[in-house]
Amino acid sequence: MAKIKPLKPQERLNYLVQGARAEGELVYYGTLPIDEFLPLARVFNARYRSLALQHYFSPRDGILSRTLTEARAGRHAVDVVQVDLSYGYQLLNANLVQPYAVANGNQFYEGTYDPSGFWHSMYYLTTALIYNTNSIRAEQAPKTYDDLLNAAWKGKMVFDPEAGYLLAALEEAWGREKALGYLSKLSKQDVTYRRGGTLTTQVVSSGEFPIGIAINGETSAAIRDKGAPLGFKVLAPTIVKPEGLFLAKNAPHPHAAVLFVEWVLSQEAQSFLATTLGKGSAMKGVRSKYKEFALRPDFVVSPKLGANLQNYIQDFRKVMNAP
Repeated sequence: MAKIKPLKPQERLNYLVQGARAEGELVYYGTLPIDEFLPLARVFNARYRSLALQHYFSPRDGILSRTLTEARAGRHAVDVVQVDLSYGYQLLNANLVQPYAVANGNQFYEGTYDPSGFWHSMYYLTTALIYNTNSIRAEQAPKTYDDLLNAAWKGKMVFDPEAGYLLAALEEAWGREKALGYLSKLSKQDVTYRRGGTLTTQVVSSGEFPIGIAINGETSAAIRDKGAPLGFKVLAPTIVKPEGLFLAKNAPHPHAAVLFVEWVLSQEAQSFLATTLGKGSAMKGVRSKYKEFALRPDFVVSPKLGANLQNYIQDFRKVMNAP
């Protein structure tokens, strides 16, 4: 990092490419599914042909466990880690992240990156309300959180019992007293609970429940593309949950690691993630595949929230009488 800091952009790129060629590979741990990582890797390798990308895929807990366990054993095998930002704080607390400040960081929305460079948003998922279009017309669908208190929706909504981040977002927008008061009223709507966005999307698609509250919009929109009868509303405050990008402090392939991070946060890669893979991009001006989610975020679920997330989940469950 010290060597590339004084270099001009083209000199820095040449230096990184030369070093990456000598290293020959990059090791990536992430929750990005293999069928989505491979197309991204092909675009990267079209530009940098001599670099092999080694991908270890796992859900969030697996990524964190493997990274932390290897570090404790003194085995530094990973170059770049991609994991939900609200849980990535564990990597920061363990002092496993090398800060890297991206040039022109202000091209990303405020709050979606760390100005000191310890974390960046590779992409994000927008929190949205989903509804079954066979049961509810677009003009009938709730447009605000207050609309969910309408008696017409009693017993017809499904919710994730771990949506503590929603309490945090409402608290920031409305104040804690109003946020808790609202959720207390919502709890009286006979809400049903299902853990995980995939299951919620399935029961809404099947018509078992007409409405799912607070789902990853882009992920469910990909299911709609396959024919599921789903509609979406993004309620204010607009909430996004970024997948964080962390540069490993003891990366075994440091040139390749920095080269990849620079590329994946570039206009080329961000546009590919948004338009081809259907992810949300924190880069200003990048067009989303799904127009309903092309919105400026009001609340970013970041590492700052991570350390207190379990407390928010507990408070959320208590006020909502959730299992």
